[in-house]
Amino acid sequence: MINNTDLRRRHLSLFSDEEILLNLEIVGKFSFGQSNPTYLIRIRSSSSIIEKIDGDDVKEFNAVLRKKPTSIAHPSAHALHREFQVLTALQKHNEHQNNNQQKQKQVPVPYPYAYCYDTTVLGSEFYIMEFVKGRIFTDSSMPGMTKNDRKLAFEDVMSVMANLHNVDIEDVGLNTFGKGGKYVQRQLNRLMSISRKQSELYNTPAPEIENLANQLLQYVGDCPNRISLLHGDFKIDNLVFHPTEPKVIAVLDWELSTVGDSLCDLANLSIMYLMSRSKKAAISGVKGLNLRLLGVPTRKELLNMYCSHRVNSNSKTLITFDEIQKWSGFYLSFVAFKNAVIVQGVAQRAKIGVASSARADEVAKALPIICRMTQSILDTEVKPILIRTNSNNNNNNNNNVTSRL
Repeated sequence: MINNTDLRRRHLSLFSDEEILLNLEIVGKFSFGQSNPTYLIRIRSSSSIIEKIDGDDVKEFNAVLRKKPTSIAHPSAHALHREFQVLTALQKHNEHQNNNQQKQKQVPVPYPYAYCYDTTVLGSEFYIMEFVKGRIFTDSSMPGMTKNDRKLAFEDVMSVMANLHNVDIEDVGLNTFGKGGKYVQRQLNRLMSISRKQSELYNTPAPEIENLANQLLQYVGDCPNRISLLHGDFKIDNLVFHPTEPKVIAVLDWELSTVGDSLCDLANLSIMYLMSRSKKAAISGVKGLNLRLLGVPTRKELLNMYCSHRVNSNSKTLITFDEIQKWSGFYLSFVAFKNAVIVQGVAQRAKIGVASSARADEVAKALPIICRMTQSILDTEVKPILIRTNSNNNNNNNNNVTSRL
């Protein structure tokens, strides 16, 4: 019996490099992954020999080609090789878990076939990975699923996220993949710098963003800083679900992956609770929907699911539900702030006519909404909880001083 890993390896081994390039047909371009053009390709063998693996005819097969844009503004942008590196590392992790009879701890990702650094081939670097056939939802309520399947699907989503954050970074060779400690603080400083440069470049001050940043700075030094492998953009539309089962079969789009604070991934997914269903947006949220009727977990239930899976899959994980819940508002406001800085750039480019008008103007209108949303989270979920906690800690310290006196 051939396992899936052997099957994937042998798929590509039946084709020479020359055959791949000469007999490669672009079937279509995916709408996701716009920063790095992504294509569905079909690779045919010119050989008359047809080999069957597990009953599959492999004279031709589909794969995904992901390449850098031919024009890049900054050398560090579009770090495609990092995507391939993390996919390769997770494949190693999955094989190890499979050998140890612990498939439940795997992180499902497309199999990375090959990377090409030679820019003369297609005009820029590219890599080829497995095409995973399944369902991708741009609506976080997962239309078409039954209530029970949605419950199971979200359980599996949280299990996959917990597995990702429990990957042994050193074991898979990713210990130098990111700077790790003080991740949120470094990101916040970087985002503030980007926002200020955007304001200077387009001569459009953004005092509301500066105000939000200053508020976040009050708490960032005390955040839990739970360091792990981080996806960086973990959300429903970056997951491939099984064609018929409520199960995640692949996590896509690892462009922003690094070693950082795992609670940022949890907050990124939780943004769906702040977004309404919309036909215009790239992804729809679940705000205003009857979650109980749909079988979609509440935000608190989602946090609880994550905590349960994280602890159950790794007894060494030093994380508690109380800690996750206490800081969930901070991380959510941080992710919302990050989105505000991104939209600020689009809004400012639209204002001077640099960005494509229709879509950019629509995105630009979201900036004041995102800023108000971020401020609301800070006012209702961050300040009341974290200020009260700090106050209690100060009182305890004062009591300790008094008792010692």
